[in-house]
Amino acid sequence: MPKLKCEVGQCAYNGNHCCHRGSIDVEGPMARSKKETACLSYVQRGNINYNVEASKIEAPANTFVYCDATNCVFEHDSVCQADKIEIKNVDTVNQKYQDTESKYHEGYWKNATTMCKTFESKE
Repeated sequence: MPKLKCEVGQCAYNGNHCCHRGSIDVEGPMARSKKETACLSYVQRGNINYNVEASKIEAPANTFVYCDATNCVFEHDSVCQADKIEIKNVDTVNQKYQDTESKYHEGYWKNATTMCKTFESKE
């Protein structure tokens, strides 16, 4: 289980750059770059469907990371094997999608908010 650093300040699970969730799901089955990955566990702070206050939950020392970015050197059997992982905001000036969830859409990967900065392509 990797140590997880989260730079996504608007995520409800982020507290002091630590993820207060016991596990996360990193997606990007066709990813060839960091920006083609996403943290599917991301929940926008203030989301009315979010019932837990992350600041009251102690951050785990290590976080289990499910990962389907099969082109990443750290992915093995749908689990991230990196010692450390960093999730951050996607740095795009002209962001086409503002959804709070990343998902498949019409046959291509849509990454709206987050990315796995630790991703390293096997190619």
